[in-house]
Amino acid sequence: MRAVVTGGSGFIGSQLCDFLRAQGEDVVEVDLPHCDIGDTVRLTQVLEKAEPDHIYHLAAQASVRRSWENPALTWRSNAGGTVSLLEAARSASPRARIIVMSSAGVFDGARLDSPIDEDRTPAPLSPYAASKLAVESLARHYLAAHGLRVVIIRPFNVIGPRQGPDYLVPSLARRIVSAAPSGRGHITVGNLDARRDFLDVRDAVRGLRLLMRNGQPGEVYNLCTGVGVPVRALVETMIFLMGRPLECRQDPGLVRGTDAPSLVGDPGKTRGLTGWQATIPLATSLTDVLAEAGAAGRTGQTGAGVLRLG
Repeated sequence: MRAVVTGGSGFIGSQLCDFLRAQGEDVVEVDLPHCDIGDTVRLTQVLEKAEPDHIYHLAAQASVRRSWENPALTWRSNAGGTVSLLEAARSASPRARIIVMSSAGVFDGARLDSPIDEDRTPAPLSPYAASKLAVESLARHYLAAHGLRVVIIRPFNVIGPRQGPDYLVPSLARRIVSAAPSGRGHITVGNLDARRDFLDVRDAVRGLRLLMRNGQPGEVYNLCTGVGVPVRALVETMIFLMGRPLECRQDPGLVRGTDAPSLVGDPGKTRGLTGWQATIPLATSLTDVLAEAGAAGRTGQTGAGVLRLG
């Protein structure tokens, strides 16, 4: 089995590549600086040479914060990059199975208290969310117009080792790791009341492989735990795991009014089709992220700044 993974050096992509290789698959990574996802000609050449059975399209601008700062770049990377990939696949790999990554963020303008299944009507607010909903529409278009076998995945809050320091959990981990020995005795945080569905990246890549094999083209599948965790509980758990008392000081200036109060998914459709379910406890994910943050701190890479949700 031969797979192409766009965004292969990214947070989820790098761990997916490792996982697929461990399962005996041949993997071709597509990422900068070797290939720009917007370069359809180059992508077509890569696919012609690779002759993939499976294409995992993970390359994206994945930061909600950055999408507000630069919506044009977000649309070019996410919607434009997906068009480029699907055009290349239409030309070079029309029989390959393809996964495109949407996001639970397509509900970031909604006010939903109960777990969200795949049939809920999206309500995107951020440029990131809107671009991801466009990705879903593109997948359906290329199935209807060209017969591409595209499956749509909506991951919720994926966490774990290798995630960039700008995201919620690694940012928080670095702040906790650096605050305790500094004698500050506190960390500054934003919205602690939001509830999120945190999924370990190692569970996520297992789910991606199963859905690549079993997902129905044109269908949407959630990757999530079904459990909502308040950010406050996440912070308290990480402080407890560090074994060092720290005070959380909320700064109203860090609370974005655009944060959805709750984004919790329903994994029933994915579980029913594949048998997949999340198995890695949240405490294990957080312990691993804290260990990675500690290692970064010892090499002088600990980030400064403030914690925002998103």
